This record gives sequence, C-alpha cells and structure tokens, in this order.
Amino acid sequence: MNYKKFNSDGMTLPELVLAVLMLTAFTGITVMVTEYTARFFQPLNEEAKQEYISNKKELSDKLNDHFQINNTIDSIIEILSEPGIDKSFIANLECTSLPSLEWNIPSIDTKAIPKSYKICIKSTSLSESNYSQLANAEGKPGIYILYSKPENGVSVNSTPVRRIFCRPKPFCKL
Repeated sequence: MNYKKFNSDGMTLPELVLAVLMLTAFTGITVMVTEYTARFFQPLNEEAKQEYISNKKELSDKLNDHFQINNTIDSIIEILSEPGIDKSFIANLECTSLPSLEWNIPSIDTKAIPKSYKICIKSTSLSESNYSQLANAEGKPGIYILYSKPENGVSVNSTPVRRIFCRPKPFCKL
C-alpha cells in the first residue's frame, strides 16, 4: 500500500477569516461590557461632576449621604422623643436643611445633613394623647415619621431615608 502523507503547516484561508471574525466579535463584546460596567464607577449626576471639577471637592455618594443622614436622624429622634418636648412644637416643625438652627437641636452640627437633602417630620394617624392622659395610663403615645428628602428629586444618586419613631419615649412599649 502506498500512503501519502500531507503536511499541514498552517490555516487555510476560510479558517483564517473565521478566526479573525471570532477575535473581532470577542473584542467588541469585551469593550461593550467594560464600557457598561465603567458607568457604575463614575458619578451619574452631571451637576455633581461639574461641581467637582469647578470646586475640586470630593464627590459625595449615596452610601455616605445615608450614613450621615441616619446618624443625624438618630440624634433628632433622641431629642424629640423626650417627654419634655411638647407635641405642638413637633407639629409646627417644617422641612429644613439646617435642623440644628431651625429646629433648635444643639446636639447636631450645622453640616449634619448633606446639601442636597432636607429633613422633615410628619405625624401619623396614631396621634399622641395629652400628657395628663398618658400619665394616667389612659392615652397612647404618638407615632411619627422622620424622613429626609432630596431637594432635586429622587435619582440614582439621591434617595429618601425614612424612620418611624414613638414619642414620648417613657410611654412607648417595645
């Protein structure tokens, strides 16, 4: 028998074209995925980008804003849930970005709330009884909602934070 041995020293033209097309497709998909994921590491708010460029300030992010707001809300709740604070005082509080000055809460800093947020308080349908009724165990404590709202509306970079609390604290049951 006579066997012929063929030497294959490379790719044929159709194999080369297919390989180049596969490499191009893989590179294109890699670039698209990289661009898509890179968007999450850049600020989405164009105003924040411009402020950063013009003022050379550090960009704030939602996680830091929420941490700062939650700490402030904790301090505000600690003060407002005391029985010495009259419920009419709480009813007259309006939304503010400076609760330390406008709500007369000295335990928090003037920079306690990020610039793009306001703190508000709202009573619920479970309203607070008079102190005399509470002292005689005839009344019920009030339930309030303390919340922060973004001044420029809700977006990817700024979302509201809410907290429900009971007051006056000695009359609230766990």
